[in-house]
Amino acid sequence: MLIVVLGMVLLMNFFGKKQRQRIMEQRETAIVVGNQVRTQSGFYGTIVDIDGDTVTLESPSGDETVWHKHAIAMEQAPPYAVPETTTDEFVEQDPALAEGYEPEFGERLDPDTPRPDEDKPKQS
Repeated sequence: MLIVVLGMVLLMNFFGKKQRQRIMEQRETAIVVGNQVRTQSGFYGTIVDIDGDTVTLESPSGDETVWHKHAIAMEQAPPYAVPETTTDEFVEQDPALAEGYEPEFGERLDPDTPRPDEDKPKQS
């Protein structure tokens, strides 16, 4: 039993070292001038200068900051938000959505929606 537990600890240690080594290699290949990277604290920037152990990153707004190269987590572009559909596109699809549009008395905005009194049979 003791031998099995000791063997598992040694295997986990061996595979953990391999994984850390692979991550370090990925980090080293990512530290190249012009690459977009993410730091371990979540800062996104483009590498503009490398001087020994320091890396200068330029933010999307143009500011430059100096980081230690071990703070670089990986090569990754900033996850910018996808633009949403503009209001103008909705207005083109349905002019009733335009500002200032006033429906006529009794006009339904969605012609497929039945009136509440259409579902009930008429009583005489």
